Amino acid sequence: MSSQSAEPAENEKSAPEETPPVEEIYYRKGDIDFCFLLNRRHHNLRVFDYRVGNYQQKRDFFDRIARAEGLRKVFTVVEKQDSKSWRSVGFSREGAIPGYFRTADAYVMSRVYTEDGEPIQGGAPKLNAPSVSAKDKISSKPRGLNLELRENEEELEQATQDLTETCLYAPFRRGIFHPDIALHARYNKNDFWVGAETDSSFGHAKLDYLTPPQNESQLPTLEYMMGALLDELARRETASVFSLVPADWTLTAQLYSTLGFKVTARLTDHMVRPAGFVGAQLWHRRLSASNAPRLSAILNKS
Repeated sequence: MSSQSAEPAENEKSAPEETPPVEEIYYRKGDIDFCFLLNRRHHNLRVFDYRVGNYQQKRDFFDRIARAEGLRKVFTVVEKQDSKSWRSVGFSREGAIPGYFRTADAYVMSRVYTEDGEPIQGGAPKLNAPSVSAKDKISSKPRGLNLELRENEEELEQATQDLTETCLYAPFRRGIFHPDIALHARYNKNDFWVGAETDSSFGHAKLDYLTPPQNESQLPTLEYMMGALLDELARRETASVFSLVPADWTLTAQLYSTLGFKVTARLTDHMVRPAGFVGAQLWHRRLSASNAPRLSAILNKS
């Protein structure tokens, strides 16, 4: 994972480097100024746009990158008034992230491509996903479960690298390509991780089950761990949280449903696994800081 500027000088040569799975690239030319995350692992590109206008020129730029890199998708997250402009140049609205900008909702605008790199006419195909029903929320800590708070950057980076293929991890923010806070537990001879990419400026966090459930017996452990992480995020004045879940991962979806999350976006061909492209559901929940227990109390609870 790395960061660079787009379009090096003509004829410039450099030593060959290993291509990173996720690359942060800056581009500025005239009235166009943006940054994007090129995710080669999932064949998509996440755009951070800093100036309004020039939408057709921007779209053409992304179309060229999509063809050159073999991308399936380009997407951006914008406020409502900007979403109409992206739609006018062929992007589709795939849903919303309520409270993403603290006082305003965000809209996920996407452009999906064929295997030949051509934009799909008529916009992104609609995503269908299995329905899930929430289970009764557990009320107590599973016996013998001990949680450890992890905030060391090197440790979290290594854990994310080790678990990326298992959880189909994809960073959503700039700069740091791993969670900055996580809970870890060793329980029933298994390691469990839940993490969060936090954004204090907008008061939101993206959540990940870095070890998604493999069977129903693991649900109580992972539910309790995510509940504890939500309490800690609320204490840190995080207003809302969201997570991207492969559309057919019903056990993970069940966990979020039980914890009070709702689906607010359905994203076509958003992730890649060995069998091919898979869509994702965006699960969202607002948090309240009132009565949120301190994590130290949760960790020490017997």
